[in-house]
Amino acid sequence: MMVERLPSGGEQAGGRAAHWRSLRPAALLLVASLVGTAALGIVAPRPAATMAVIGAPWWDAPRMAAIAIAAGARLVDAGRFGNVLIVRRGEGEDTDLAAALYTAGAWLVLDAPGPRGCLAGFSG
Repeated sequence: MMVERLPSGGEQAGGRAAHWRSLRPAALLLVASLVGTAALGIVAPRPAATMAVIGAPWWDAPRMAAIAIAAGARLVDAGRFGNVLIVRRGEGEDTDLAAALYTAGAWLVLDAPGPRGCLAGFSG
C-alpha cells in the first residue's frame, strides 16, 4: 500500500508568509511614492513665486517654452534638462499661473527656491 504525504497547512502558510515578507519593501516603496506624489499635488506654489515647470522627460526646450508662453508666464531661465523651465508670473498679472501652466500641459509645477531655482541651468 502506498501512502501519499500531503503538505500540512503550516508548510503552505509558511511559504505564503515568506512570499509576502519578500514583497514588503516593494509595497512600502509604493506607499511612500504615492504619499509623496499626493503631497506634491496638494502643495501649490505661491502665486508670485518663481516656479520650476517640469514637462515630460522627452520634451525639449522649445516645447516647454511654448507651454510657458501659452500660460502667460515670463521666462526666467532654462533648466539643466530640456523639459525644465524656471518662470515667473508676468508683471501686473493676477492669474493663477500654476493652474494656467497645468492647463497648458505642464506635468509638475513647483516653487523654485532662490532667484533662479534649484533646477536652473549651468552658468559660465
